[in-house]
Amino acid sequence: MKKIVETDKRKIKKLLEGSSFDLLILSLIVIDAMALGLMASDIKNVRFDQILFVLDRLCMGIFVVEMLMKIYAYGIGFFKKGWNVFDFAVVLISSLPFANYFIILRTFRLFRALKYINRFSRLKNIVNIFITLLPNFLAMLAVFAVFFYVFSIMSVYLYGGVFVEFSTLSHAVFTMLQVFTLDGWASNIARPVMSVFPNAWIFFISFVFISFLIVISFVMSVFADISVKCGADKTKKNKY
Repeated sequence: MKKIVETDKRKIKKLLEGSSFDLLILSLIVIDAMALGLMASDIKNVRFDQILFVLDRLCMGIFVVEMLMKIYAYGIGFFKKGWNVFDFAVVLISSLPFANYFIILRTFRLFRALKYINRFSRLKNIVNIFITLLPNFLAMLAVFAVFFYVFSIMSVYLYGGVFVEFSTLSHAVFTMLQVFTLDGWASNIARPVMSVFPNAWIFFISFVFISFLIVISFVMSVFADISVKCGADKTKKNKY
């Protein structure tokens, strides 16, 4: 009996580790993504919606069977790999009974496509660059958080008594974010404030220029890190 089980496990492992099976799962993820997208579209047809629902349920069923096969074949070793844990968590969350009422939980299944990025060199390079830049980006966010917080508080005390956009801290943060994006900040925000507080231009110009300097600092730090990394790689190649 034990030999039969071991033989079955080897056969299932061979199936699961085959490129054809990976292509099948990736194709199902794409099909499921299309189905969920169409379900969220403006198309209103009862029969069409039923077909999409059945297709979505079918994909979900195949994903659950896939997880069961992997757990059966690999046993506890299945959970020793990060991607396997990620797959299991995504399928588990999206298959919960109440997930049918919250499409956002079902869309988690689409994140499973990320595990296949390593099979495409260009996509893998993009992800590697993103991971490399993440520490710099988090540092910039920390600086921005302090910067936004200080200027938002200042705007509440300076203009909150007259303008509703600065009446509370949350309103002020959102308004300053609009100023940062330069989305109509001069005509919709700065000029109305300046009509009551003529010297307000100092506040807004200072905010815009400091924001610009922070962004430039982030870009320069990225270039510096890339140049250091390229220099290290070149030195390593010359060494060998």
